[in-house]
Amino acid sequence: MHLPAELLDVRAIAFDVDGTLAGADHLVSPRTLRALAALDAAGVEPIVVTGRIADAAVEVLTAAGIDGYVIASNGAVAVDTRQAEPLHTAVMAAQDVAALVAFALAADVEPLVFTATDMVVGEDGIAYDYLVAVHPDSVTRKVPVRSLPRDGVTKAMLFATTERLDELDDAVRAAFPRAVRSMDNVFELGPAGADKWVALAAILHRLGIEPSQVAGLGDGENDVPWLSQVGWPVAMDNAREPVKAVARLHIGHHGDDAAAAFVEDLLAARAAASRDAAGHAGRPGHAGQPGHAGHAR
Repeated sequence: MHLPAELLDVRAIAFDVDGTLAGADHLVSPRTLRALAALDAAGVEPIVVTGRIADAAVEVLTAAGIDGYVIASNGAVAVDTRQAEPLHTAVMAAQDVAALVAFALAADVEPLVFTATDMVVGEDGIAYDYLVAVHPDSVTRKVPVRSLPRDGVTKAMLFATTERLDELDDAVRAAFPRAVRSMDNVFELGPAGADKWVALAAILHRLGIEPSQVAGLGDGENDVPWLSQVGWPVAMDNAREPVKAVARLHIGHHGDDAAAAFVEDLLAARAAASRDAAGHAGRPGHAGQPGHAGHAR
């Protein structure tokens, strides 16, 4: 993959998980985990930015053998893995959760809710098996659908077939203007004022990194607000059209480990640029001249 020279200077890369880091099996492959570890070793901060609950999001960095920052539940929870307590947790207003559940029941689709620690689904639907497949190590609870929690909710969702959500798309957006269609079969609604960009901006401030120095990889509508703010938004081949519209670079499909290939190519290009700069600096007449833009911090 040919990468623009100015991309080599990024100091952080933020990654969505489902549809981006994770493959078609919803797992993050060993190749991708190695790529994240190599990125960290090269001095480029990997940041996980996902709709998954915090424990599942942290597990991505843990499996890669690194510490760092994680944004979970679409920005409602932010974590530094080196600290015991989350950096922040935001919850939805109970009336917003109740409204989404009522809408789901009237429209004959499944409502799901996430808390900071678990995922809760109606006991008679199909979402439970889906969530367990996507998040096998996370806590998923079944309750009577009318008993879904209203308090302490970090994210609420509508789950249905792609065709059914296509039919309901306009109605969902009209009823819940903050809702985003993160995947073909899911609409998501989070706390007012909390999204992936708000959380990512706060983490970048802690790190002393400007948004222009950040690349981001994503695929869903919930990635558009933060991708549009970073210097290098990157769309997966499987991304929804609003993501592709804001991206400066398009890469391959998540099912083909395209995020890992992107990181591998970036690190190889940085290493080549560093060697080239060192070679020029060592030649007569080149001492003191600036090298290529690529470097490791």
